[in-house]
Amino acid sequence: MALRHIIDASGEYIVQDSGNDPMPEIPDGATEVDARPSPFYDRVGDTWVEDTARKTEALSLEVRGMRDFKLRDEVDPIVTNPLRWADLTAAKQNEWTQYRTDLLNVPQQAGFPNTINWPTKPE
Repeated sequence: MALRHIIDASGEYIVQDSGNDPMPEIPDGATEVDARPSPFYDRVGDTWVEDTARKTEALSLEVRGMRDFKLRDEVDPIVTNPLRWADLTAAKQNEWTQYRTDLLNVPQQAGFPNTINWPTKPE
């Protein structure tokens, strides 16, 4: 099944080819274009242009979500449970404290969000 990408003044929409039926006519004032390379591209004149700010913001949200998941699922069950925390040696408590701090500091890393040096979870 082939897809045709047609754009008009209101934006992009897609017309599907059913296989045997002839392709529908392009409406007046619309133009057939190449497919959008990714959701981070906008049509500017006759070409697709990447919106790097929007792409960076989306990646930033994704990385922060991964960081938050690690905090919630790896760190919180240890550091917020007084019995588990009390069972750790002072050295292990320091490792977990540093791991938590390093996770919180992920957005301050040089290269964020494109390059992340994930801290290592304590054993």
